[in-house]
Amino acid sequence: MSIAVKAPAVGRQPGIFLMPTEVVGVNDADEPSVNDEVRLNASPFLADGPDPESQIDHQHIYEQVDTPMNGAAILNYRGGSGATVADFDTVSRIAEDRPGAVTLPPLSDPAADHADDQVARRRADIDEKHKKIVGFLNDNGYDAVVLARSDSISWFTSGADIGRDMGGETGAVLIFINRNSRAVLADNVQSARVFEEELAGLGFQLKERPWHEGPERVVAELSSSRKIATDNGLLGMTNELEKLRALRLSLSRIERRRLRDLGWTLAAAVESTCRNFHPGETEADIAGHLAHRLIREGVVPVNLRIAGDDRLDRYRQPTFKAARIERHAVITATGRRHGLCATATRVVTFGKSEKAFRSAHAIACMVDATYIFFSRPGQTVSEVFRRARRIMEKYGKPHEWTLDYTGYITGYSPREALLLPESEMTLDEHVAVAWSPSIGSTRSGDTAIINDRGYEVVTPAQNWPKVEVLVKGYTVERPGILER
Repeated sequence: MSIAVKAPAVGRQPGIFLMPTEVVGVNDADEPSVNDEVRLNASPFLADGPDPESQIDHQHIYEQVDTPMNGAAILNYRGGSGATVADFDTVSRIAEDRPGAVTLPPLSDPAADHADDQVARRRADIDEKHKKIVGFLNDNGYDAVVLARSDSISWFTSGADIGRDMGGETGAVLIFINRNSRAVLADNVQSARVFEEELAGLGFQLKERPWHEGPERVVAELSSSRKIATDNGLLGMTNELEKLRALRLSLSRIERRRLRDLGWTLAAAVESTCRNFHPGETEADIAGHLAHRLIREGVVPVNLRIAGDDRLDRYRQPTFKAARIERHAVITATGRRHGLCATATRVVTFGKSEKAFRSAHAIACMVDATYIFFSRPGQTVSEVFRRARRIMEKYGKPHEWTLDYTGYITGYSPREALLLPESEMTLDEHVAVAWSPSIGSTRSGDTAIINDRGYEVVTPAQNWPKVEVLVKGYTVERPGILER
């Protein structure tokens, strides 16, 4: 069966953003269906308004996926143009497929006017975070906090890159915060770069020490006769990581904007990698291509999972190995920029995919769409799981959820909190979730921000085949299989 549909525009494609009047249509019948009378009321959503390029239309014919479902919960595949095989993927060719818009953050100018709009927005963001820390101090009876973890420092400094190692947990400096001030505790090697490139004009004091001396003396001087909390148990002080982590789960406006930009860059890099590698290359080769694309855009490749052929069915969280890819690959990448993390998964095959593989992917897309759709403020994680598990049961995959991690709250750590099937955790507004259910040898996964009006996928499939899933009468788009 063939259908004529509109292919996705080559330009920026935002995630679906559900309108508030439609959310109330949810009822107890969880199964995706084409018979629901409530229709989609969705619109593109960007922080700066609609993208003119999103109005470009292309006609494309793509064969509808064969699925084991009665009722055709999968409406159709929407094929993307330009999904062709590159002649050869040398390093020089990889370097040529840079996105049209430069996304690498520019170097900071330490002599710039501190009233600059970008600096002012960051300082306002830090001031709000400082208020959250003061609230923590008042609620828990502390006098100050010392932050030592790189993710905590990136959060409080509104995206500063001050990790000791790329992707490491330990910061290159310490941040001391009390009710009235904030200070950086740094050695003389780090202090100049941190203040000139990362924290200029943001209201921090400096406490410097020689590089050959540890931080113990400076910390002791600042914390004398005071009750101090830390995020890692530094120097025997109380470790309050979980309470401090909870302060950062709901993303601020500047963080949501940055996560959108990161998600766009990450998805483009993953999809470009899928379009350009060749049969017979190894998983490690693909990881190298993808890491190159990410790093050149200022994105740290926190986690790259490349599963060739049927390795995902056997190992649900595979690391890249020397295994050669002959038939298909599932590529999952987590990238970090400005401290924030996003994750995206794409699936590619050489030639037409096998019917069983397409059917498994269709189920994964339905489960993923269900997770995303029902993730909304005030909803418990256990209730979201219950609805998704019913989809697996209906289509003959009742135990798949037991074989793999299904999702996380994400943010300044790729795994701020593991989402568990019996968890009574309540989801809050502006929290980012990364659902990633796997069925057999395939997976569907993206990062989304939830709010009181629905959801926003921040790693949307761009020039890529899409699967349209009806959940409660709403169309939820999921990335399809790129058949090369």
